[in-house]
Amino acid sequence: MDHHFPVYQQPQPQSIMEIDTYISLIERIGLPAVIIGCCMFYIWKSQIAHREEIKEWNHKDSKADERLIDLIKEQNVSSELVASALNNLTIAYKDIAKTNERLAMEIKGMAEAIIRNR
Repeated sequence: MDHHFPVYQQPQPQSIMEIDTYISLIERIGLPAVIIGCCMFYIWKSQIAHREEIKEWNHKDSKADERLIDLIKEQNVSSELVASALNNLTIAYKDIAKTNERLAMEIKGMAEAIIRNR
């Protein structure tokens, strides 16, 4: 069987030309200027990454806010149903109380009629 395995290649060392380029850059503009340039590049890249991170967080926050708003709407619907049920129970209890008062009046009238007839 003929198997083809990938051949691992050693990374090539930097050429002397690239190292010479860096050394000549440092010699021409000075080490502090090169360090400052590197720091500016790092800060610039960090700010770009931070902006992207903020965008991602804002996107996640907006999704979470939408879910929270939906949950609040559902809760409001449930609260309205509970309030309606309580209102209906209150009306029913008032009707029962009126019916009980009428029954009490009728019983009282019957009792008085029985007492008078004796």
